[in-house]
This record gives sequence, C-alpha cells and structure tokens, in this order.
Amino acid sequence: MALSKGKRDTVEKLFVSLIGVQMLSFISLIIANVIDAIAIKRCLGTDALAAYSFANTIISIEMAAFGFMMQGVSVLMSHNAGEQDERKRNSAFSTAVLLALAVGCVLTMLFLGASYFLADLVGTPGHLRDMVANYIRGNALGIIPYLLFAVFSASTIIEGGKKQLMLSFVVMAATDVVLDFLNGYVFNLGIWGMGAATAISEFVAFIVVVVFYLRGRKLFRFVPGLFHKAYAKNTFDYGYMYVVKQLMLTVLGYIYNNYITINYGSNVLAVYAAAFSGLSLLQCMSSAIGNTVSTLTGFYAKEEDGTSLKSMIRAAVKYSVILNAVIIIVSISAAGQIMRMFYKTQDEYFVMAVEAFRLFSLSIVFRSINMSVRGYYQSMKMQVHNLLFTFIETLVCEAFSLVVLCAVFGMSGIWLSFMAGEMLALVLLTVVLTIRTGTKDCLDAWMCLPSTWRSEYEKRFSLSCHSIDEIMECSEAINEFCHKTGASIRASNSLSLAVEEIGRNIVQYGFVDGKDHSIDIRVKKNEDAWVLIFHDDCFEFDPTKYLSSTDTAGTHNGIRLVSSLVSEMTYTNALGINNLFIIQMNDEN
Repeated sequence: MALSKGKRDTVEKLFVSLIGVQMLSFISLIIANVIDAIAIKRCLGTDALAAYSFANTIISIEMAAFGFMMQGVSVLMSHNAGEQDERKRNSAFSTAVLLALAVGCVLTMLFLGASYFLADLVGTPGHLRDMVANYIRGNALGIIPYLLFAVFSASTIIEGGKKQLMLSFVVMAATDVVLDFLNGYVFNLGIWGMGAATAISEFVAFIVVVVFYLRGRKLFRFVPGLFHKAYAKNTFDYGYMYVVKQLMLTVLGYIYNNYITINYGSNVLAVYAAAFSGLSLLQCMSSAIGNTVSTLTGFYAKEEDGTSLKSMIRAAVKYSVILNAVIIIVSISAAGQIMRMFYKTQDEYFVMAVEAFRLFSLSIVFRSINMSVRGYYQSMKMQVHNLLFTFIETLVCEAFSLVVLCAVFGMSGIWLSFMAGEMLALVLLTVVLTIRTGTKDCLDAWMCLPSTWRSEYEKRFSLSCHSIDEIMECSEAINEFCHKTGASIRASNSLSLAVEEIGRNIVQYGFVDGKDHSIDIRVKKNEDAWVLIFHDDCFEFDPTKYLSSTDTAGTHNGIRLVSSLVSEMTYTNALGINNLFIIQMNDEN
C-alpha cells in the first residue's frame, strides 16, 4: 500500500521541524559574532578589531571543541534515545557531561595560562600582543559552560524541546550583544571585557537550557558514577570529523588566499573575503540540514531502520534543493544591498563583489546535499567513507576547480569554483558508489547500508498511515507479512490486532487537533521474534501507563488486550515523537 497522495511521513515532518531550530540557532550565533566585531570597532577602535581577528584564530579551538561535542553528543543521545535500559541512557548522558567538563577544564587552563604563547603562535604583532592575550583570557571564563551547553542542547532537542533550545541560543546572542555595548560605553573593561561578555553569554545560555532540562521529562539523567569509556569513544567517533573538516577548511582557505593573492592581487582577495563572509550566512541552511541528518541517522540506525533512513535522505535532498533555491533567488536579487556592507556603491570593486557573491551563492544546494551525506556517514560510523569524501570534496575538487576554472574563465573562475567543486565531488561520489553497490538508485548508493541490512529487507515491513481505513489495511498486510516470514498463526494475529487497536487508538485520540498527522508502522523479524514499532507525531501519550490502571470505564481495554497477547511492550518519547515497541515471540501454531 502506498503513502497517501500529498502526505508526508513522520520522518519528513520530524526532519522539517528540526531544520527550523538548527537554522535559527546558527543565524543567532552568526549575528552575535558580526555584532561583536561592530561593537569592538566602534567602542575600542581599529587596533582592537585587528586584535579580535587574531584572537579569533585561537578561539576557533573552542568553537571546534563545541562543534565536536555538539555533533558527537547529538548522535550519541539520538542513538540511545530508544534504549529501553534507563541505566544505559543515563550512562551515555553522564559520560558526555563529564567529557565536556574534562575538555573544558583543559582548554580553560590552556587559555588562561598560555594566552601570550597562543597570541605569539598566530603571529600577533607586538603592539597587539597584550590585547589578544586579554581577549583570550576573558573568553576563557566561558569555555566550560559553553561545552556543557553543547551537551545539554543535544539532550534538549532529543527530549523534544526544540523551542526551548532555540530560545537558549537567542538569549545567548542577545546577552552577548547587550554586554558588548555595556562594556564599551559603561564599564570600560577594554577588550578583556569583550571576551568576558561572550563568556557570560555562554554561561547564561547554559543556565537557560539547564532550567528547561530540570523542568522537563529528563529522558536522560546525570549520574556521576556512570561514566563509561565506550560512550566516550562513541562521542569521539561521532564528533571527530567536525574537527577534521575544520582543519581541511583552514588548509583550503590558505590555498585560496595564496592563489588569489599571487595571481590577482590583494584587492581581489579582499573581494573574495567579503563575498565569502556573505556566503557564510547563506550556508546556515546547509549546516542545519546536515546536523539534522546526523541526529536522525543516529536515532533510526539504532533500529536498523533502512526505510526511515532512506526517507530522511530523500527529505534532505528535497529540502536542500527547495529551501536553498529560495535562498539563492533572494541572494541574487539582494546581492547589491548585501555587498554594500563591505563596499560603497561607487567603489571600483563593488560590481566585482556583487558578481562574486551571486556566483558563490550557487554552491549552497550542492554543499547542503554533501553535508547531509557526510552527516549520515558520521552517524553510521562509516569513517573511511566520510574521511575520503570530505578530503576529495574539500582539498581535491574545490582546489582543482579553482585552478582549472581560473585558467578557462579568468577571475570569474574563483567565484564559480565553489559550485563546481561541490558538484564535482557529489558526481564522483555517485558514480563510484553506484558502480560499487550495483544499484541505479543514487540514494541507495550513497547510503551503502550494511549487507546484513540489505539481505534482510524481505524480513521487514514499513508503511505510513493517516486514517483508520489505512490502519485496517495495514493490519491485514502485517498479518500476511508475518505469516509469510515464519510467524505462527497466533503471533501473526496478535501483531495484526496490535496494529488495529493501537493504530485506531492513536487516530481516535491523537488526530483530533486538526493537524496533519501520520503513523509510521514498522515490523521486522529478529531471529525467532517479531518487533512491531509505531512512530507518531501526535501529543505525548504512553499507552504502557494504562496496563495496570484501575480503568472501570474500559477506555483502555484495547491496550490491555494487546499487552496480554504480546511478549513485551515498551514506550519512549524522543525528538518530539511517540515511539512504541512491541515484541512478539514466535510459538507453535
């Protein structure tokens, strides 16, 4: 039975809801960074802004640590969100918290104790050395809460607190902006105060997200004694590629800076810098989609749910094209206004900057798809695929495109190289994996699902339902599926009845708010047992709470009947969706 026409399954709707949170979070941080620079320039002068630029090279270490924790912990938490053993969930979260504390302490001591050494390391001129060191020390006060914020942000989004997470990012950006100008015009603490303002804003954001955590459901709880080396290793495995990618981007930046300077001069390099700064804002959508893929991959990989993973990748490609196409149209139309932030209209390089920004913007569709594929590989622990693709995309295809396109089109080749490089990397990936996997479906080729998953597709059933009629059809289909895959008549009938009763209950009580809802129903055979899984996007409802209640009205008799017929029934609510797991052991006919 096919998905109802025009309907989106739970995977796609969940994907869209997470994109919005990620997008606004990235934008709030970028705006805060831009205003940081403006406040320092206006309040402290040109030398202070130059010092801020040098200090940011060191602060990128903290940002890399934050990205590493955010990426690694997000996947770790999503992978364990459906874990029925509460101790394991708590151990994963506790390990992440303690790991953030450890990394935060090391970086804090480094920034406080070696600030001058770090300033010298990035080639700071002598007259700026004190200011760079002071900014580093002021910023260091916020490293520990910032890394803890990454951990609690990851758990918040898994707990379904998307609005709360978005608010915490907005509060952090607003606090930073207000404190920057208070420091500049009231407290007069110099550039150390600017670094401390950022640190305080990070602490405030951490407090906000912790308050939401304490008031929420707490799917994950912190227990100091539950640190586990395996979860620490998993966090590293899921997060280290973020750092690797940043290092590769640093090398790529070095290549671009030197190639452009040698061949076209410093004025063209300044145009490149201005256009690239504008591009960083456009890439928020790409980053949001990539991070969403990482989180959802961890969640569905735990269930070995290839159907949902493919639906997620399909959604990533769809929204990479649609949303970024809109951004490109707006960017091309508003390129002049955006570049006026860097150049006056009468400036001889203004027209070049507008052209550069417009051509740069064309790259974001392919970049978004590539980030989605990399996020998928990271969460699937496909390290070789991820490392090779990242290397080829960043240091081979883009550098190659830069040289070749400049030879063919001259200076315009610089602005076209980003799009060409991202597109070339995706084409190479598709061709190689299509040949290797022997499939004509590029999504299947990209996913490279484990052979054990592919060989067991015939032992899996997947369907999305949107009405009671579809639930009834699904019930009959599952009965037939289970019987064909070796289930006894009793087991087949029990699972079929479970779909009918649970599905009807969800539609009857969860679809009443007038919104477009769906129920994703999965069945898979595991050795001599069948696992029935319900995912729905209705309000939070745990049917297992009613198994032992004294319900005299008989409202939940259907749930009790199902429980009496199956072997096990468990429930979790993660990422804002209900997840019900039913296990039915096989028996004799």
